[in-house]
Amino acid sequence: MFSLRRRKSQGQGQEGPQSAANGQSASSSNAAAVGRAPKAIPVAEGGGLNLFGAAAAEQAGGGVEGGLLRLGAEGPQVTALQQRLVAFGQQIAVDGDFGRGTEAALRAVQAQLGVDVDGVAGPRTLAALSRSPSAAAAAKGPARGAPTKQSTPAEGATAKAGADPKAARAVLGGRINPAAFERSGLRPGVFAKALDAFQVAWARGDTKRTEFTIIDYELPSDKKRMWVIDLATGKLLFHERVAHGRGSDTDNDGRVDRMGNTPEGGTSNVGLLKTAETYQGKHGLSLRLDGLERGFNDNARRRAVVVHSADYVDEKVVAGQGRAGRSLGCPALDPDVNGDVIRTIKGGALIFGYWPDPDWLKKSRYLNGSQARA
Repeated sequence: MFSLRRRKSQGQGQEGPQSAANGQSASSSNAAAVGRAPKAIPVAEGGGLNLFGAAAAEQAGGGVEGGLLRLGAEGPQVTALQQRLVAFGQQIAVDGDFGRGTEAALRAVQAQLGVDVDGVAGPRTLAALSRSPSAAAAAKGPARGAPTKQSTPAEGATAKAGADPKAARAVLGGRINPAAFERSGLRPGVFAKALDAFQVAWARGDTKRTEFTIIDYELPSDKKRMWVIDLATGKLLFHERVAHGRGSDTDNDGRVDRMGNTPEGGTSNVGLLKTAETYQGKHGLSLRLDGLERGFNDNARRRAVVVHSADYVDEKVVAGQGRAGRSLGCPALDPDVNGDVIRTIKGGALIFGYWPDPDWLKKSRYLNGSQARA
């Protein structure tokens, strides 16, 4: 149902603990960012289709159809588009490649600008993006289909945090069909908690990204228990296996029996984390994480809990031993999908790790103290 480009990532094995002194994974001291760095294109501010809008509208080929920039486009016009999205507050790579991250960022900005939210940069979107963020905010109208009712208290909190409540509604309003994800094994109670956490994080201004990763660590490791969903479209981007830490599964039966946040514990983290920068380590392309929940995952970076590839999550290995191998706390992925997943969620997207830790269910600020069973 979903078409995914699968690339083989370099590296394998387990991610080691991290030194607090240098902030790097023990598996590598190379923290260089990955990706192309095309020459920046100057973008003038002002009304109408300026240097950015005109260039995008005139390009043909390379993923551009009829003057529209869309998923799959490449080149300097995409670079210019990404620069404008960054100017509007999106945290994406400016690499000239219109991938899933650029599409999600564009949808979020379209909602902010009051234009059709379709993830395609057409004439109206290009014209709106060509204005400065402040001028665009002053000129915008309501997005097509956006509610016009008075703001609720929750929306007031969103506005106070600097996020656009219309954008939040566009992200979650009416585009999510829980039944579709339930059929892929995402349990309704876990999904509900994850969406609650996302909405609180969005209102707090913790993210402007709509790609959302959910990991159900209560499921055994032989199951595909990680979902990457674009909440702006309701599309399932990835559904994959993911490893947990050996400290969370001391009897190595493929099931998590505890979570932890202490250095050297080798445990997985529960709660909400935020993706950060990439680097090349001994496992190839890897992604650093920052925990957002004090006492539950805020040591993730210091512990070098990162997304990386591992052969022990390969489908054939899992089938042969009946479970995935264990990491040192990292959510390690099959090398065949690691690169695509990282490139999709890097740079500010959220990851929600679920496990029924009663202390976390009671105290998490993102769950509002919910203790409902999954």
